[in-house]
Amino acid sequence: MRAFRRVVGVGGIETDPAPGRPLVLTANHHVYADSFLLWHLTTQVWRRPMVVWMEAWDRAPLFGPVGALPFPEADARRRVRTMRETARRMEADPRTALYLYPEGHMRVPEDGLGPFRADLPRLARVLPPAVGWAPVGIHTSWWGESRPTAVLALGALHDTPEADEPARLGAALDAARAARPASLTNGTASLLLGGRPGPDERWDLSRLAPLYERWTFRP
Repeated sequence: MRAFRRVVGVGGIETDPAPGRPLVLTANHHVYADSFLLWHLTTQVWRRPMVVWMEAWDRAPLFGPVGALPFPEADARRRVRTMRETARRMEADPRTALYLYPEGHMRVPEDGLGPFRADLPRLARVLPPAVGWAPVGIHTSWWGESRPTAVLALGALHDTPEADEPARLGAALDAARAARPASLTNGTASLLLGGRPGPDERWDLSRLAPLYERWTFRP
């Protein structure tokens, strides 16, 4: 998270949309840091325990204790086990939030959203009926600084996944892309994490200017 200048929220995302209910967040996946951003949103902003399904779990099992569960494409038995474990955690603690990438893999940002590979209605039948669903659009932008700004936009909460889930996520992604620096001052966005200023903001070498001016413009 230190790579970002700031993390910004739109659509009221700074407030938990479904307190006391389990939650499934569907998100686009365009940069490697998306999972860290969603982890920050669920665990640090909303104070929820989280679950994420991870295809490459065997290569990085150290993420297991913080909520990652294996979801290998070639092993249906383990995928079913993970879905059941997710449902069990939601029943045991209704604050549990699952975030997933329904496109199935990371895509180039310029390509936009791809087809959904996840069968969300089928998943809804496995999870507890109290689960709420909400899309989160994630966009990494540059606001005139040496470090990028991450924007997360929350779409409308709904009770069951419908055929228009891709359109819902697309609208949330458009909202994230529409955020500008002025959004923080006009109240249409909120600061979720201050991040770290880049060297362009931290360094001031103006005291060396007279010396370097002499070296630059020699008589």
